[in-house]
Amino acid sequence: MGKGGFGKGKDDKGKGKVKGKGKDKGKGKGKDGKGKDGKGKGKGKGKGQVVIEPHRHEGVFVSKGKDDSLVTRNMVPGESVYGEKRLVAESADNEEKIEYRVWNPFRSKLGAAIVGGIGAMPIKPGSKVLYLGAASGTTVSHVSDMVGPTGMVYAVEFSH
Repeated sequence: MGKGGFGKGKDDKGKGKVKGKGKDKGKGKGKDGKGKDGKGKGKGKGKGQVVIEPHRHEGVFVSKGKDDSLVTRNMVPGESVYGEKRLVAESADNEEKIEYRVWNPFRSKLGAAIVGGIGAMPIKPGSKVLYLGAASGTTVSHVSDMVGPTGMVYAVEFSH
């Protein structure tokens, strides 16, 4: 008796320690229901530190943190191409801030191939790339980040 997730407890009354929408509407104890005398807003840690590590393919990086993400160094800092999340990290010598753009592998076959462990990646800094079927430019923008300022990307999209 009382071992199931929704069954009655030891005393068969079916009551637990879960607060519902009663008098205090489920708020915790303390001032304003915020815990310890109402001081439950921040943890005092500041912004989370962004750790960026180079991927085995040149021009691609991995953001380590709560969720690991595939990222490319933004060729145009301050600009978002398609509403993607941007991350700022300090350089190794702490002299400059570098902006990276998160590359969603669910929106890009090339991004998915990199996450999936593709063996060889011919696109690297300084490459010249002819990208056929550019569509809205989501993947092309990351290819541009990969080749960097010394490379070139020619994107073609068929139009009716």
